[in-house]
Amino acid sequence: MSAFTPEAIVMLVTALTVGVVIVFHYEVIQLLNRWYGRRHGKGSVSSKHRPTVLITMFVLLFAHIAEIYLFGVGYWVLLLQEEQGSISGASYAVISFLDCVYFSAANYSTVGWGDLAADGNIRFLAGTEALVGLMMITWSASYSYLVMVRAWGNDGD
Repeated sequence: MSAFTPEAIVMLVTALTVGVVIVFHYEVIQLLNRWYGRRHGKGSVSSKHRPTVLITMFVLLFAHIAEIYLFGVGYWVLLLQEEQGSISGASYAVISFLDCVYFSAANYSTVGWGDLAADGNIRFLAGTEALVGLMMITWSASYSYLVMVRAWGNDGD
């Protein structure tokens, strides 16, 4: 018997997942920023920025995919405990890990296709993921914009 209530467990898994995702995203952006600084120097402008922008976009895309998988792990862990609820809507009885990742992608991107839905306590993680996903995507968009401004800002001057 667990010392924690089902509600406390879902809140703990949610807090842990959100914390890992935010720190991971921060570290990815920090690594990109350090790489950019070493590659171009502070304030330098080069006509060969295409690889910089492309690498930045691919790294951020892979970071988002990793974050979706992290939330997928959170769903998977919670689904192992029946009292946490379920993900309904699948045409088969057992939800696989990849179903959890798919559900996570729909929540993270705030697309919410509606074919799968969270029931029970697991809804707390789903709702929180939508907010965190929106924040991480806008953080990446803001950072990408800054990279493009630095890379292409003075090209017309």
